[in-house]
Amino acid sequence: MAMEYKGDEVLFAVAISDENGETLVRPFNQTGGSTNISAESIDLTTKDKTGSDYGSVSQEVSLEGIVTEGDPFVSHIKKAIRNKEFVKIYEIDTRTKEAEHGMYMVSSFERTYSNGEFATYSLSGTLSGEVTEEALVEIPEGAPAAE
Repeated sequence: MAMEYKGDEVLFAVAISDENGETLVRPFNQTGGSTNISAESIDLTTKDKTGSDYGSVSQEVSLEGIVTEGDPFVSHIKKAIRNKEFVKIYEIDTRTKEAEHGMYMVSSFERTYSNGEFATYSLSGTLSGEVTEEALVEIPEGAPAAE
């Protein structure tokens, strides 16, 4: 029997590089995320045939979550946008530990601070280049337990 996925079984993470190398970081308190792959159509119409073919293919990612103290993701994304840097974003299947990642241009990173509500963030990005598939040894930890 095929098992359906629940939203919490797919996580997103970013690679943060420093002097010690690259670390895979899961944004704390993710509440949602999605990927969208779309293709433009090239229409062919001649005396002999009509049809469509693939044009440009693009992939977008969006993430949502609660802004959490100590989350390195927030400062990394702000810095990347301000420095016009691409961000390596992973989409991770928690059942199989299979992941795919690509370099994304972050087109928007919004933080919302509504009175009486949790502060939230949302990110939108567009893939630049190709997606790479990878099997992870372990899934990065999320937010630490509240004290």
